[in-house]
Amino acid sequence: MLLSWLLLFRLHGSYSVQSIDDLAYIVAFGLDKGDKSELKVTFEFTRPNTSGETPAEEASPTIINSVEANSIDSAINLMNTYVSKEINFSHCQAVVISEALSAEGLSKHLYTMMNKVQLRPDANIIISKCLAKDFIQNTQPNLENLIAKYYEIVPISSEYTGYTANTTIGDFFNRFVCTTYEPCAILRCYQHFYRVW
Repeated sequence: MLLSWLLLFRLHGSYSVQSIDDLAYIVAFGLDKGDKSELKVTFEFTRPNTSGETPAEEASPTIINSVEANSIDSAINLMNTYVSKEINFSHCQAVVISEALSAEGLSKHLYTMMNKVQLRPDANIIISKCLAKDFIQNTQPNLENLIAKYYEIVPISSEYTGYTANTTIGDFFNRFVCTTYEPCAILRCYQHFYRVW
């Protein structure tokens, strides 16, 4: 009887395992001022390749969707119902914020993003001269097939070019709450990188 109870408790944990097919992975998301609500949040998803037959020279397809909501959490809940999968931020490489929204202040949105356990602090933060939605839609890498790899590599080019900065959301938040530093982020307009102080 003791052995059967031990086996029962041991097998109980396997039912809570979540399949990767049940998750929708975000590679980038953007924040704009909304038309009817406070925010317009744009999500860029990787499209799962079920056939496994995509040629190496073709870019991995992505899906871009936007919703309007009063907060980031509300937008995530709305998108969860729309895509019928649970949104997962563990592969998010870039957070794009429009210049118009950043001019109004980022405090509330930064705290919300930092409270997301899945959103890694090494994701880059980009301030866009255009709408964040337009920025995400027009980002088409020429030399990289994986969009997530592109978002990861471009800011790292600061190590050998000096034309951009590798500014992560973790560094930005730490400087934001610190009284002796000013936060800085990448300012981008489609094909060009600048540094914002």
